[in-house]
Amino acid sequence: METDKITSSYLKNLGEHQFNVEANLKTDNASNISKVVMGGANAYIDEIEMLNGEAHYTGAVVFDVLFVDAEGASQILSETIDINGKIQNDQISVLMKPIYSVEVVDCKISEVDGDMAKATATVAIKLNAIKTDEIETVKIDSPDIQLNSETARLHQLGTYGMAKIALNEDFESKQTVKRILITTSHTELKNASAGTGYISVDGELMINSLLEVETDEGLALKNFMQVLPFKEEIENEQVAKDDDVFAFAFARPNDVVVSINAPSEDANKNQTINVSAEVTIKYITEREVETTISTDAFSMTNKTNIVSGTYLAQKPTKIEKFKTTIDGQTTIGDNEARIAKICAVTNEHLLIANSAVSDGELTIEGVAYATAIYLTDDDVPTLEGVDLEVPFSSKFDVSSDFDGELFVTGDVKDVDVKAKKGKEINISFDVCFLAFAHSTTSGVMIKDIELTEPLPASEFALEMYVAPKGSTLWDISKNMLVTEDVLLKQNPDLIFPLESSKTIVHFRQRAK
Repeated sequence: METDKITSSYLKNLGEHQFNVEANLKTDNASNISKVVMGGANAYIDEIEMLNGEAHYTGAVVFDVLFVDAEGASQILSETIDINGKIQNDQISVLMKPIYSVEVVDCKISEVDGDMAKATATVAIKLNAIKTDEIETVKIDSPDIQLNSETARLHQLGTYGMAKIALNEDFESKQTVKRILITTSHTELKNASAGTGYISVDGELMINSLLEVETDEGLALKNFMQVLPFKEEIENEQVAKDDDVFAFAFARPNDVVVSINAPSEDANKNQTINVSAEVTIKYITEREVETTISTDAFSMTNKTNIVSGTYLAQKPTKIEKFKTTIDGQTTIGDNEARIAKICAVTNEHLLIANSAVSDGELTIEGVAYATAIYLTDDDVPTLEGVDLEVPFSSKFDVSSDFDGELFVTGDVKDVDVKAKKGKEINISFDVCFLAFAHSTTSGVMIKDIELTEPLPASEFALEMYVAPKGSTLWDISKNMLVTEDVLLKQNPDLIFPLESSKTIVHFRQRAK
């Protein structure tokens, strides 16, 4: 028997992969490390190549260490460590297209020795993928073989690609900025939709830079936080209107540059800070198609062996965006000096540990991180840093059809810290989540029909069959080995499925 080949694509969870990355950050001889104030890391993945049984990834981890040198001045150490590795999973295939998120689970400064600091980061890749199955369905041309077919709604892979969006903007500073120490960035993709020949995306890039500025009391640290909106139409002639779009955005640390512009010659104008950034958009499209799949068959001339199989089809994926505020508090140790002033906050990031949906409620659990930098309330104030970890369990109302497996990403939109009573630090994170709810349904199809021994010719011109309650037209047709058209013509008053048992008649025409 001949077969037709069709494809069915669907989103599939492939789990989480964790690994450790180490860096030895070394200063010059003039900047020995007296005290580490903050140590953090930012990870990104440039590419994931899907093979059979494994996925190869490449990217980098960028480490930043803020320390005070022997002369009491603030200094920065930065190091970029390239990463490459593989995720092994029997479910991974070369036909998959990856959708992923990258998080720093933990970062520790494990050793400080004079001019060197050793940092270790634990990185997690959460991997999903669009999987495409090839389905072979039987193709019949003979009038002697009858097929029972149904309409199936499948999703099929459309296209995939990447685009870069360049951002550049100047911002006024009311204080004189001496140095840019550390910059962290976060992205929120607010919308990704398909048009004819393009994908439309819009979102925001959030910037948080740690600055060293001049004040009346001398040099001080402060935050420079800005939001850069972006909106772009990404051209791709393979995109069709109303395609489903799976997209994610990120900015690599090296692609975000915050710099101080040259002073203006106009004494009435403030200094300006330039932000130049490149946001990477990766996208995959799917489209829903209708196709006919044969689920049962019989031959009017031969006995048959039917080879059946199953296929998976994606239910419509639900994509929702959520925003919330995460509040927390920490108290510094009794032996630590009281807080005179919160200077800045940096190293903010989010870890999503679990997500689940039940009874119309989505729960997202994880930890929000940041480092608060403050001046101590000593006769001679010193700079200190305290790492803040705020566990959260956020709940959101969702529709009843928001169910199945979940793929959730999140990022920090804004962060604020305040000191209270000299020992307590209050912190507030504004965060955004993007959640995909996806599931599949299975169906039955005929893969092949084997014709065996011929059926004996009927000796009767009239055949009668008592069909039980609930019988469909196909049930009766297969049982009597008669086409559905003939049965309907000879039994015009039947309504299916039968509400009660009925006697079905078939007048067999003799061959002339």
